[in-house]
Amino acid sequence: MVSESELRRKRAHVGCLSIGSTVTAVIILMDDVGSGVGAALLRVGLILGAFWLALPTRDRPAAWARVSPWSVGLLVAFALLLPRVKPVIPVLIIGVLIGWIVRPRNRNGP
Repeated sequence: MVSESELRRKRAHVGCLSIGSTVTAVIILMDDVGSGVGAALLRVGLILGAFWLALPTRDRPAAWARVSPWSVGLLVAFALLLPRVKPVIPVLIIGVLIGWIVRPRNRNGP
């Protein structure tokens, strides 16, 4: 198990790397908008920022601490099947909206 002080230190490092990458990307992209290095640094900075948000703090566990293996399996299966399912997604969205609109209402209250 990782100690609380080590978790805080790692979270601070990830946050600093995220800010540093994003600021460097903005500086590079202000000079040369078509820079591949600037675009890559911006993407890395945004991803590190997302990781920083997901890391545990003193008050809450890591964002992935309560994720079930079934959820991960379904997410991986969806990602693998997404190219084949893309044409069906609008139909699914329309079906969900229709189902939401015609669902039975609660007669007892608002």
